Amino acid sequence: MRIRCPSCHAEHALEACLEDEAAREMMGLLADLPRETSRPLAAYLGLWRPKTRALGWERALRIARETLALHDDPAVLGASLSETVEAIRAKRDQGADHRALNSHNYLRRVLESVADRGQTLPVATGPRTGSAPATSRSAAGLTALHGVRNRYE
Repeated sequence: MRIRCPSCHAEHALEACLEDEAAREMMGLLADLPRETSRPLAAYLGLWRPKTRALGWERALRIARETLALHDDPAVLGASLSETVEAIRAKRDQGADHRALNSHNYLRRVLESVADRGQTLPVATGPRTGSAPATSRSAAGLTALHGVRNRYE
C-alpha cells in the first residue's frame, strides 16, 4: 500500500515503514499519547532534524523517550513542547540560525517556566499560520457552550 505525506506529497510504501522496528515503536508511542502531547512532540522532533537530512527512526524514538521522561504530566509537557516549537520556529523565521537541536536544555527551561506558572498553555493543533489563534473558532464555540452548560448544572 502506498501512502502520501500530507506535507511534501512524497509517496512511500506502508509496508516498508512497518518493517522498521523503530518506526513501529515510534508510531505506537505517538498513538498512545493524548493528542495534546503527540502533535507537539512530533513537531519538536522535527527541530532535531538536520537541514539537509532526514531524522532516523532510531534517533527519533530515542529523543521521544528522553522527552517524555522529562515530565510526568502530559498536559504540561504538551504545552511546553508547543511553546518551545513556536519560539524556535519564530527565531528561524526571523533569519536566525537553522541548526538542529542537540539537547533538551531549552525545553527544560520552558518546562520550568510553565510549571512555575502552574498552568498549561493552549496547544496549536493545526498547521502554523502567521498570527492566527491557536484554537479554531469551532473549538472556541464548543468551549463557550460547555461553559454555559456548566453554569446551569
